[in-house]
Amino acid sequence: MTIDKETNENIKTISSEEKRDIEGVNAPAFSKGLYDWLMFLLAYYSRIRENLKIDFETFIILQVVVSHSLYHLNKDGIKKFTEIQKNFDLMSMSNLSKINKLAFASIAEVLQLPRETVRRKVLQLEQKEIVKVDDVSGIILGPAYKTIYKEFVSKTTIDTSTLVKRWNRNGTLERLLQMDKK
Repeated sequence: MTIDKETNENIKTISSEEKRDIEGVNAPAFSKGLYDWLMFLLAYYSRIRENLKIDFETFIILQVVVSHSLYHLNKDGIKKFTEIQKNFDLMSMSNLSKINKLAFASIAEVLQLPRETVRRKVLQLEQKEIVKVDDVSGIILGPAYKTIYKEFVSKTTIDTSTLVKRWNRNGTLERLLQMDKK
């Protein structure tokens, strides 16, 4: 009886709007959508290890380098998938960002990782020519990233499209679009 009383005291009264949002999260489409999402993540993780032959933390470090390069590439206007592929050399030019160069410390700060871990993993990526480390330009994409973009990013884009189409068919996408951040 004491447990029930304490539990009841801790139950918060929620508004009808909050109740509607909670019910939307608990709707059957959510479980199917969550399952689809988890399958997408598991396949993505497996492709990172099998195709790129790197661990997930190294992959996330690479994503910081890619996002930095895309940020600078987008300064000249947003690009289509094929435009990025055609203009890949712009993303790996050593003079891409002399003013705003990407450093080990910057990546470590963004990801909340030890600087030495970032340095070690970036140097492993450099050995595979996925990134280049330069005193003038900082950490930039290397020539091997062109293959990753062509193959891995293409496959990820198709997989993402498949996921969103599944979500659209089973109602998950609509529920996600209707959710508000509280």
